[in-house]
Amino acid sequence: MPWKKRAGKLAFGAIAMIAFAVSGTAGFAANFVLEKPLEMVIGNAPGGAMDRLARLTDAYLKSAKLIPSDSIVLPKPGGGHAVALAYVENHAKDPSRLMAVNTLLISNNLLGRSALKYSDFTPISILYEEPMMFAVKYDSPIKDGADLATRLKADPSSVSFSVSSGLGTANHMAAILLAKAVGADIKAVKAVSFESGSEGITSVLGGHVDVVVTPPGSMMQFIETRQLRFIAVAGDHRAEAPLADVPTWKEIGYDVSVSAWRGIIGPPGLKPEEVDFWQKAFEGFMASDEYKKSAKEEIFEARYLNAADSAKFLAEMDTQFRDYLTLVGAGQSK
Repeated sequence: MPWKKRAGKLAFGAIAMIAFAVSGTAGFAANFVLEKPLEMVIGNAPGGAMDRLARLTDAYLKSAKLIPSDSIVLPKPGGGHAVALAYVENHAKDPSRLMAVNTLLISNNLLGRSALKYSDFTPISILYEEPMMFAVKYDSPIKDGADLATRLKADPSSVSFSVSSGLGTANHMAAILLAKAVGADIKAVKAVSFESGSEGITSVLGGHVDVVVTPPGSMMQFIETRQLRFIAVAGDHRAEAPLADVPTWKEIGYDVSVSAWRGIIGPPGLKPEEVDFWQKAFEGFMASDEYKKSAKEEIFEARYLNAADSAKFLAEMDTQFRDYLTLVGAGQSK
């Protein structure tokens, strides 16, 4: 489905997606076995969506005996994932280094933060997407989504947004697209960047930032204890329970839709049998009880793509993000 240039809408997960269907346990390339401990690299500090993805896959791969027991999740924060990407790229041809990635794999290069492009890495899998939620402190004077939109339209600098890893993330785009949809000056939006979603949540809980924009998994414990409350979801439809009562921005009157996709890449130069091993390992992960349990708890939506289809997806995301930068004027594409 081609992306239509329409202000306030960016559906990351809807392009080049094939239906998720896995039956049985995936077979593995008989001529490759991972002998070294796996480093599952993330570009954020511990906490937040990418950290949860990395630890979830690490646990599954260990339980399936596909990786050594001393494998680790390795945070490499800095530069909006640029440090982690450079680390993985510097380990060319090494199948024991993988990285959990999101939109920043594309945007870092286009925004000039990194010389590395998505095509400098080996695509392994696209796994799932998460709804992008807007939440405030429970006793915040911002009553609901409509109230936030009114405040933003009247004075975009009067509301601050917590976004992880800065410009180019789905979090930041959701805030920017909301501002554009309500007719506010995008350049006046106050977006505060943090190295992880959990740090951004802490800033909102402490009253330092007004609104946190992030997937729901990191926030559910604070929702349940009435420290945070959801005011809107940036999606084409409402999320499933327990988020079914949270209205979409479209219902409130603003066509804002942004999904956060999650995937896995490897360093450049991996052999076909290594790529096959990993893509089948993550296919197995998507069919696992571990994934299904977390998907229900954290509101994931499965969107599995194998290595070949992931390469096509990333190329389309690159084109889409260039169009996005032109549309909203948030940066300059190359």
